[in-house]
Amino acid sequence: MAGALKKSDIEILLSTMNRTSLDFLVPMFPFAHFSDFNILIVNQTTEDKPLVSPYTNIRIVNSFELGLSRSRNLAMQNSIAHICLFTDDDVVFIPGFQKGILKAFNDNPEAALIAFRAENGAGKPYRKYAPGRTTNTTVIDRLLILSIEMAVNRRYIAKMGISFDEQFGLGAAYGMGEEAIFAHDLYTAGGQIVLEPHTIVSHASQDTHSRAIVADKYFIQGAFFSRLFGNQWLLWVFTKLAYELKNKKICFANVAVAIRAAYKGRNAFKRK
Repeated sequence: MAGALKKSDIEILLSTMNRTSLDFLVPMFPFAHFSDFNILIVNQTTEDKPLVSPYTNIRIVNSFELGLSRSRNLAMQNSIAHICLFTDDDVVFIPGFQKGILKAFNDNPEAALIAFRAENGAGKPYRKYAPGRTTNTTVIDRLLILSIEMAVNRRYIAKMGISFDEQFGLGAAYGMGEEAIFAHDLYTAGGQIVLEPHTIVSHASQDTHSRAIVADKYFIQGAFFSRLFGNQWLLWVFTKLAYELKNKKICFANVAVAIRAAYKGRNAFKRK
């Protein structure tokens, strides 16, 4: 294929904190040495403990600011690749992950973002995915995309001026939701989003959303849905509550707590 993307066109954008050695990369690539890949690491640290790399294709940005969204934005600003693959420091890559990414972008050259699949530590799908490739995503599709599933066409993202909202994500005022907001903003700006049935990473950890207590989680949801849907925010809060009640992720006794917290989150977001 003329002009087809190749392995050197992919750069892995990895967010981490307080690293002084590259040893943490070893378990992330159990099938090869990490230096076989182009990796840009944003290491949020202190000035006296920088991370350094002896490899030309393992680049380091030591940042002295906190926040996952800030880290991802800094990574995009410093990337030199055509395709940027977001990841965290606790995932394990699947053999052949780059081939799947290249095929997806070569098959969909106009895609601004392609979301792949992750699996859990038992080798099962991390969550419920669409059965096949999807090029016409729904709002629910976009809300479910995880950052570790995302690869983007850097040139398209830069052209549209899309970045992660630094009010959301770990270390920010609202500790989750940044990837869904990124996908929503991208879609609203006219960027094509594709869901691809190819697994690229394994991630054993429970997600932040599941670990959060009800009041904290719904405080964030109030701000999150306000950011995405404006005056329709409460409809989405109730939709979220109905889903979590149905799936026994929340009990009826906590519904009032969740609604009050969502209003507090909404009000806090509006004051900013």
